[in-house]
Amino acid sequence: MFYSIGVDIAKDDFKASILVYKPVEQMEKVVASRMFANTPGGINQFEQWVGKQVAKRPAPVRCTMEATGVYYERLALHIYHELSDWALCVVLPNQARKFNESEGLKNKTDSIDAHGLSLMGARKKLAPWRGIKPFWSKLRQLTRTRSALVDQLTQLKNQLHALQHSGYTLEETIAILEDAVTGLQQQVNKLELLVTKHLASDEAISKKLGYLKSIPSVGQLTIATVLAETLGFEYFSSKSQLISYSGYDVRVIESGNYVGQRKISKMGNSRIRKAMYMPAGNILSRKVNPYYDYYSRLLNKHGIKMKAHVALQKKILSCMYFLWKKNEPFDPQKALIAPTLKKVAPPKGEATEDTSASQREAVFFVVEN
Repeated sequence: MFYSIGVDIAKDDFKASILVYKPVEQMEKVVASRMFANTPGGINQFEQWVGKQVAKRPAPVRCTMEATGVYYERLALHIYHELSDWALCVVLPNQARKFNESEGLKNKTDSIDAHGLSLMGARKKLAPWRGIKPFWSKLRQLTRTRSALVDQLTQLKNQLHALQHSGYTLEETIAILEDAVTGLQQQVNKLELLVTKHLASDEAISKKLGYLKSIPSVGQLTIATVLAETLGFEYFSSKSQLISYSGYDVRVIESGNYVGQRKISKMGNSRIRKAMYMPAGNILSRKVNPYYDYYSRLLNKHGIKMKAHVALQKKILSCMYFLWKKNEPFDPQKALIAPTLKKVAPPKGEATEDTSASQREAVFFVVEN
């Protein structure tokens, strides 16, 4: 037997449910559940509470929690560093939701979600959570903050443009918006300098950045965003995992005679896809080869610009992954070759790659807010 703890986390508190599971008999029983404050004091109370329950009948402990924005990190890092004898798993929200639906848990409350996570931890084989290194956590804060400010800056610029070209203009409002735009732009510039300084603070990472910068039209901010969202590709063992994690994997819906349109799933990190849009656009506007020829061949094949554009984004992202892993600079002769670090057997008569749900579930250490 072992204890499976499900933890449903919110901003201010979290609900924990302890389940005793016997794999041989396939028997399960909830032995305790309780609410705790999502604070250092509440986490200590949670640890003591679990310790008392386990002391009655010692057995291994497995804790499963849902990655809710950044609110799960405090508890997850405490367990990772202080309770190394526990098996810790962090799952994506859509994984937990689908599992609850498969178990017939139609309602959604903190107690039900915690119970569902405890069941999921007991019945499914989940990859262990590997923690977040401080370097990547800081870089992620910098890049995400910059991205949020850039979005606000774009919105203010659009409002300013509308006021400047409206039939009736008020100089006071225009002046206020101009000051706001100037202030935000200064903060964005400051964050970009902090990103540069942070990347340069690690000599090994700074050296590897040169390999990625050698890719045409790929700049430092794009590289910083991708590295921050993937934790430097540290836990990826194949390109398929990266493609799936980024939401570039193709979703296929077929049933009987019905064959649905194939589209990318978008069930992944949208920040990576957003970061890859500009490099692909620069390559197309400047007609940079060999990627421009690759785009042109795809466009001539099916005639859909966006489909070819997305394929180009995926190709550039894959190139970044392999150059980082192999410590090699960009080589135009090899750019369109698809090297693999992990081979997957294709279907008979078809060359493909494994981007199945299992690959997506294998890597879930970075979660969208």
